[in-house]
Amino acid sequence: MPDDEDGTGTQLIERPFENPHANDPVLGPRYADGYKEGAFGDHTLDNNPAGEPGPAEDAFIEGFEDGIVRFGAFKKGFKRGITVGLDGATSDTLGPPAMGAEHAADLSAAWLEGREEGLKVARVVRDGIAEKALESADFDQTSGPIHSMWVGVGRMYWREYQGGRAIFFIHPSGEAFTVDAPIYAEYEEIGGLRSQLGRPISDTTRVPDGRGKVTEFEKGTMYSTATTGAHEVHGLIGAKWKELGGPTGDLGYPTSNEQFERADRGKVNTFEHGDIYFWPNLGVQVVRSIQVRYRGQNCFAESDEASAQDETYVVATAVGPSRDATRSVRSRIFDVDAGGSFPDTMVVYQGPPAGIGALAVTMAEHDTGNPDEYRGQIEAGVRVAMNGLAAAIAATGVGLTVSGIAVALANAGVGPIADAINDAIDSGDDTIGTAVFPLAPKALIGLARSPLQRERDIEFHLATPLLTGEGAYKAYFDVTFG
Repeated sequence: MPDDEDGTGTQLIERPFENPHANDPVLGPRYADGYKEGAFGDHTLDNNPAGEPGPAEDAFIEGFEDGIVRFGAFKKGFKRGITVGLDGATSDTLGPPAMGAEHAADLSAAWLEGREEGLKVARVVRDGIAEKALESADFDQTSGPIHSMWVGVGRMYWREYQGGRAIFFIHPSGEAFTVDAPIYAEYEEIGGLRSQLGRPISDTTRVPDGRGKVTEFEKGTMYSTATTGAHEVHGLIGAKWKELGGPTGDLGYPTSNEQFERADRGKVNTFEHGDIYFWPNLGVQVVRSIQVRYRGQNCFAESDEASAQDETYVVATAVGPSRDATRSVRSRIFDVDAGGSFPDTMVVYQGPPAGIGALAVTMAEHDTGNPDEYRGQIEAGVRVAMNGLAAAIAATGVGLTVSGIAVALANAGVGPIADAINDAIDSGDDTIGTAVFPLAPKALIGLARSPLQRERDIEFHLATPLLTGEGAYKAYFDVTFG
């Protein structure tokens, strides 16, 4: 384990030490070798195997264990020096604590040496952060203490400044980086140095378009604008986005961090003008827009009403990731006869795959009611049903909301939505039936790429089951890349 990983900061300097076997020509040197390895070497007995069992090797192990104790005293002193030093102290009057009766002088000396080394490192860190603040705009007033964490290339120290900013400093390299708001807040929200991004490797700078800011991290990048907030991109999705022009490409800035696409166990970043997905079996998929359209209806049997023809229409509801994003549209009313085919075209949804989690379809037979009022009642019923399914959606796990909706509806079936619609409607029109299609992003992309099917005069990707409440009908939809 590197010395600095547990807070020592530097190696304990080899100094004279007490050797209880100093007068023995065999045991004395073996004890000394073990002590030097424990106190001043790599502190790992396994890397320096002893010889044949016996008194000599027992002395080596005894020395190693005593050396480790001395090194421990050094580390305790170093941590004391770092603690008081990072708080601004340049010296410390506290004496070494009692650390045992054996080798007491050695242990006290090691603790004092460690404290002095800690104070030196703390001064370097404080000065390094202060110098970076002086050369950086808007880093005028500190707003918190100095924190630290081992990051593989050294120990990373960071301090927060007014306005939600921070300066990061690596010891012993002396590299320092500014991370500005709102990137710093989002970085901390996702785990900071423990996140998938790792440590910062650049200052926050302005994107050349003048609209955004960017900070490079060890394993990814974070961008921010006033309208999108701060979000990260990394891995294969981040590489594809940058290949397409990054923030100045046609996808624009990220509007989410990389999320879990829970319906099909993928990953996704959403952007201002599209999404980028990754599934192991499909690779990286760039989708700027999806369009879901109603394509018409087929009548297989009329209702038993006395009128010569049924007058039917469809209300299609795109279930979005929020209440306000759930919207319904109504088709025109057709005069239909059994065996008739009635093609139509009506856009139900246009936007990114992350904007729709399901399609709810209700067919009605127009009698005396107001079809547009009926549409509003159906939409309200769908929203009530989605509120009732909120716990089931949440139980699918964190990640993309619409894929959680698709999973919950796939498990629940049409029942909750159909029941909520029936409870919500108050119209003179008769409901023929309701169908629900869970539409996770992978399913949408697959449908848009698949060939159209045909039934009678209608081409489609999705067809409802036979709806038989009043007569027998099917409604049809297709999915295209917008």
